[in-house]
Amino acid sequence: MKKASDEMDKKLTPENDWGMIQKPKNGLRMMDLFCGAGIGATGFIRAGYDIVYAVDNQPYAVEAYNLNIGNHAVVGDIRRVKGQDLPGADIVTGGFPCKSYSTIGKGKGESDEKNGDLAGHFVRLIGEIRPKTFLFENVGGLLSKNHRDVFERILNDLESFGYRISWKYIDCSDYGVPQRRKRIFAVGTRNDLNFSFRFPEPSGLKTTIRQAIGDLGEPGEDPILNHIGYGIRKDESPFVDKIPPGGNWRNLPLEDQKTFLGGAFFAGGGRTGFLRKVSFDQPAWTLTSMMKGKNNAQILDLSDKYDGERTGNRRFTVRECLRLQTVPDHFYFPESISLVRQYERTSGIPSLIAYQLGISLSEQLSSNTLKR
Repeated sequence: MKKASDEMDKKLTPENDWGMIQKPKNGLRMMDLFCGAGIGATGFIRAGYDIVYAVDNQPYAVEAYNLNIGNHAVVGDIRRVKGQDLPGADIVTGGFPCKSYSTIGKGKGESDEKNGDLAGHFVRLIGEIRPKTFLFENVGGLLSKNHRDVFERILNDLESFGYRISWKYIDCSDYGVPQRRKRIFAVGTRNDLNFSFRFPEPSGLKTTIRQAIGDLGEPGEDPILNHIGYGIRKDESPFVDKIPPGGNWRNLPLEDQKTFLGGAFFAGGGRTGFLRKVSFDQPAWTLTSMMKGKNNAQILDLSDKYDGERTGNRRFTVRECLRLQTVPDHFYFPESISLVRQYERTSGIPSLIAYQLGISLSEQLSSNTLKR
């Protein structure tokens, strides 16, 4: 199996749109469920797909999607969407909300009253639409002891509709994304197509934070859109200068650790994100929708970025988050969308991952069709 880098410009930078060379139309119609703002769709379009329908329950996400991707996204509740009412599609993609299965926070799974049933509705729609292929993405928490049975049931239900399923737990930084974003990706191919999807090999191209955002000036000094963001939390301020790049709360003196963490100091596990500083010469950690959260901090030390010529600490801006998601700079959020919502909607399948998987899938579909 060829490496994903074989299909890309070898230099992955914002200047060349992360090597995502625009491919000719591949003739495949795509449906995008839980579409968000179109982070993943950006990559699929570059890979040659024609997106015919997209849906999300958040109006601001749909506003950004239609602004950047095309005027075919609608606001809707997936629970009320019926396959018979949708346009025909060769591929259906979806990243049903992951908080229900995350290892961060409560992770209630199917008992989550807000989102716990959405995976089931994705499965239902696959059975109603019967596309040639589908792809879904979610957090690694689905593989945990608490949720593994849910994951296996999702796969079994999809297989019962007549699909062969391949899945892989991927660290996106292995494919050139400047972010250690670990996610499950599952691809199903209809039995009559007579092949199982093979994931592309990792590109071997590692991209650092410096390569991704080092060319940007500071917020207020660079005119690029959406280059705004959060500073440091008040409870972090007394301690943050004591943390080196790449470190976290464990680099503090013991008494400072106890003061900052409070009762969490005596808890076991799950604390590496407190007062965590990134290293500009490494990929970022997983971006979350709560960029100002206390337990999942990614703090930038300006002395690390500017080799000691400037000082100060802040969080990633929205534009920097988009860069770390390998979204081309022409993508933007309108001012009508609040800062917290902009941060939230930088989440999704990184554009570069969608591009690589999209190309691999279209090539395998084409190759196996020719063999028949």
